Amino acid sequence: MSKEKSLQVLIQDFFVRHLAIERNVSPNTIASYRDAMKLFLRHSAELDSRSPDELDHQVLDSNRVRAFLIWLRDVRKCASRTRNQRLAVLKSFARYVANVAPEHLERCRLIREIRPARFETPPIRYLTENEVVSLIAGTNVATSCGRRDRALLLLLYNTGARVQEIIDLNIDDIESEPIPFVRMIGKGRKPRTAPLWSRTIKAIRAMLTDRVSAEKACPLFVSVRGRRLSRSGVTYILRKAQEQSGVEPQHTPRVAPHVLRHTTAMHLLRSGVDITTIAAWLGHANLATTHSYVEVDLRTKQAVLAASSPLDELSEATYPSPDIVDWLEDLGSRPRYAQRRGHDRGLSPRARSPSGFHSA
Repeated sequence: MSKEKSLQVLIQDFFVRHLAIERNVSPNTIASYRDAMKLFLRHSAELDSRSPDELDHQVLDSNRVRAFLIWLRDVRKCASRTRNQRLAVLKSFARYVANVAPEHLERCRLIREIRPARFETPPIRYLTENEVVSLIAGTNVATSCGRRDRALLLLLYNTGARVQEIIDLNIDDIESEPIPFVRMIGKGRKPRTAPLWSRTIKAIRAMLTDRVSAEKACPLFVSVRGRRLSRSGVTYILRKAQEQSGVEPQHTPRVAPHVLRHTTAMHLLRSGVDITTIAAWLGHANLATTHSYVEVDLRTKQAVLAASSPLDELSEATYPSPDIVDWLEDLGSRPRYAQRRGHDRGLSPRARSPSGFHSA
């Protein structure tokens, strides 16, 4: 009879063998799973008043997982999406443990039956064209940090890339001749390229002049200490650029890396680019993700159309309700008596059809 594996061994095998070798997931995925597992172990250790290395299989408990999710919501103020991601990691670990340690099968089954939290899809946050121009113009190109910030802002807006894709770039990922483009590795380690504007290339070259000793394999964007720029570093740069430019966005409370990604998508859509090209540009694996931008743009156009009718006759028209159920209920319904009397005023009963419309 084989010896039962400890919780610590199961966790190590989960990351080293299952994720890295069997599933061959990306380093970013492993880092995300690692952060979720660290939070769960620290929370369980605090509940038991002991260190994480002293924990045992008792942590494989559905009630403990639920307590962890409540702690994420109430103490760490995590949104539903974040809590669902942490739960997905623990479910994946429970699935692995059930396969390699069947003695914990029932414990793992109860964990996997925990339902994710429901959440409302927030409106897409983006910047207008003038806000983007003001944000980029607010950078101080007289300093090395300002030149780096300008190149970062232009590249984020030009490519619509995720923040992780940007900070993973090296200098040799930028090609300036004959056609300027950048090579990126997206989710699922899917490579893609994006064309670059001449002003983006110019800003990158100006930034690199401050780094004479930089080699092609070095990071493209670095901090003041010469290290690869982090996600939090990019967020700090964007917030500083917003303060310097004095931009007060209409459709978002603050400027964040993903806001610029949404901005690129919205501007491409309004320029007439089809959603298939936008999906390839942004690296969307599912075309349904890109359709959300179409829905937002149509709502904007509908609101503008309803507010700016040039003729009085058109201003009396009604537009479809945002609630599709209400719209369907009104579709084909008979007009009320007061409406029929108003439309049929002066007509004899024989001139009216039974449905309330004028007879031909």
